[in-house]
Amino acid sequence: MWAQVILVLGLSATALSAGFGSCPEPKVQKDFDLEKFAGTWYLIEATANPEMLVRKCSQYLVEKKSANKASLLHKFISTISQKSKSEFYEFTTDKKEPGKLEVSPLKGIISTLKFPVRVLDTDYDTYAILYSCKKLFLAYVEEVFIVARAKTLDDTKKTELYSILKKKDVSQKALKEVSQSDKDCKENES
Repeated sequence: MWAQVILVLGLSATALSAGFGSCPEPKVQKDFDLEKFAGTWYLIEATANPEMLVRKCSQYLVEKKSANKASLLHKFISTISQKSKSEFYEFTTDKKEPGKLEVSPLKGIISTLKFPVRVLDTDYDTYAILYSCKKLFLAYVEEVFIVARAKTLDDTKKTELYSILKKKDVSQKALKEVSQSDKDCKENES
């Protein structure tokens, strides 16, 4: 029991949203359309997590492969080497609830490692709110990602998105802004 308490406290200290019990199940986007979702997305805000220390300028390229499958290319700059890096994934939509995605790495990692990503809301043209929750023993860890078609979102739009999160009972308190500025996202040539 104490191990789980320490785990949750440790995860909370890294700013990840954590709790005891099962993962919450916020409602996903109704009638999610993978074809409209395909294209380029930029990470605008995300739940603070250790990966943010080694990655910046995350960009996601989604390409529909079939009715319920897509490939995902995650491009980012390593904060250690200042070089551009890529990771490849594929995801499958749930046939009954297409806003529920199962994401799996394409190479280098055991293929059974899948993680859930939920599309909570999107207008397809401007923004998408994504949610993931992972069960760890008696606890869980939640992550929220706000992505956009452009490299920035204005404060009015962000306020609207926070309101959507609140209505879905998803915490925004651990969200951190991710810079997509040309200065921050320039690859080190040396």
